[in-house]
Amino acid sequence: MFHIKIKLCVSFILLISWCATAQIPNYNYERSLKGISDDWHSVTIPDNVFGKLQPSFQDIRIYGINEKMDTIEVPYYLKVNKDHLVIKEHSCQIINSSKTDDGYFYTIKLNQQSDISDIKLLFADANFDWKVNLEGSHDQKQWFNILENYRILDIDNTSTDYSYTNLKFPTANYLYYRIAVKSDKQPTLTSVHIFMQKLTDGILIDYKVKEIKTSQDKKMKSSEVEFELVNPVPVSSMKINVNGSNDYFRPISMRYLLDSVKTEKGYLYNYTTFKRGTLTSLEDNEFEFNSTMAKKFKIVISNGDNQPLDIKSVEVKGFKYELIARFTESADYKLVYGNKSVHKPQYDIINFKNNVPVNIKALTVGNENQISKKNVQSKTSLFDNEIWLWSIMGIVILILGGFTYKMLGNTVKD
Repeated sequence: MFHIKIKLCVSFILLISWCATAQIPNYNYERSLKGISDDWHSVTIPDNVFGKLQPSFQDIRIYGINEKMDTIEVPYYLKVNKDHLVIKEHSCQIINSSKTDDGYFYTIKLNQQSDISDIKLLFADANFDWKVNLEGSHDQKQWFNILENYRILDIDNTSTDYSYTNLKFPTANYLYYRIAVKSDKQPTLTSVHIFMQKLTDGILIDYKVKEIKTSQDKKMKSSEVEFELVNPVPVSSMKINVNGSNDYFRPISMRYLLDSVKTEKGYLYNYTTFKRGTLTSLEDNEFEFNSTMAKKFKIVISNGDNQPLDIKSVEVKGFKYELIARFTESADYKLVYGNKSVHKPQYDIINFKNNVPVNIKALTVGNENQISKKNVQSKTSLFDNEIWLWSIMGIVILILGGFTYKMLGNTVKD
């Protein structure tokens, strides 16, 4: 009798162990990871993986199987290689204004001589188009050219509200700056803001754009530029290249395909706007925005009474997404993903990013394989529900407790 109880206890313990193993989530895809040689490695997320993930990327795991056939879960954190922009504003004051035949001059003094790269001019005037010169000096005796015939303008009407009055130039270091505005009437300069912008570039990936289709909506006086990427990916910038040399200022809205509905007449596409701006010949027409996961896009250009623009091409880029992972033992490791029900993992290393070595080796990610569900669903479907799992484990513990109590009682009697 005692031996039978022992066997039952062992069986229940094995059942608990099997239940714990069954808690490993059921994923749809896997890729092998090769080249593991150190404790820390990076894993770049392939383009065709994004469309199979949850929006927050919480269903990515790195699992390994060691020689003892134990399952190892590798901790990681997600790194998005974004641009890092530091902007420092310097206090200044307008100390002099004057007029000559060449235009209107404004002398600005920094409260402390520093490196600067941008000057933002604010005017009370509207609807202007002026050329400006910018000079720098240490003592107001000798002046050095920084910008010449730099164009600033403001357009304010029923169809366009656009202002470009930022002076951008390579880093300069003077105590005094002189701005010459070439205008027939005196500008009303209300304030000047001086900045130093330091940009640490992120790592951008170019995404291939399929054929661009342009159509005209004569009723709305607008152009629609539609294009599609190879895969759904996180996009963070677009550059719109326009043919021609004529000046233009066109309000635009940038949209991505949210969903589609099949009707008797075909598919009905639902787009949502994620960025608004102005397409202009004054700038490079590169628009930055928060990373947006999408595959199909539409750009709507408001033409007003103007001829439609000839869109040459669209360049689409996104920041590099990678996993920074720590490997502690030798095993056969795989990247697994594709699970709608799994929760976001909680790893300690997210709090210790500063301890990660600077230069770590990137692993080679293999081809995608679909994980077979044969003999897996029948074994784990019951235990995928946490309520069932904990209920069964509770019953097992009660039964084990009863057996243990009886065994102890029999031992005392003997």
